[in-house]
Amino acid sequence: MITFQVERWREFAPDGYQIFPRHWEDLSLDRDKISLSVDDPKYQQLDDLGILHIVTARKDGRLIGYFLSFLMIHPHYKDAGMMAVADIYYLLPEARSGGTGVKLFAEVEKSLRERGVIKAYLSCKIHQDHTELFTRLGWKATDIMFTKHLGK
Repeated sequence: MITFQVERWREFAPDGYQIFPRHWEDLSLDRDKISLSVDDPKYQQLDDLGILHIVTARKDGRLIGYFLSFLMIHPHYKDAGMMAVADIYYLLPEARSGGTGVKLFAEVEKSLRERGVIKAYLSCKIHQDHTELFTRLGWKATDIMFTKHLGK
């Protein structure tokens, strides 16, 4: 049975660390220049401050997916209300059937509304474009993001 729930960093992290390397291998760019290095104390601090929002998907208690976002009042729109910016989201490839991803996103939206979020921001990688799915879920394409490696 698959369940979806909001979790805190302390309960999520031990299981998350088991999946993060696979997520990094599947999606990250510049892996030869930027290694996976999760800042556990920073995530814990953000969770303690109420900024980190985590929704997980678990099958029979085992973590199969997650969606992490940061909640904040946007400095440009201080009177608008709380906004959410997606940090990372991932669903194990073997769990991507049966509408699990759609259900995860529905739970994320529900839980963000419950936290008072009025607008959410989300992106996806060009090499794993989810535009069609996100559009079907009611998201609107508004920006194109660019990155450039400036280090050595």
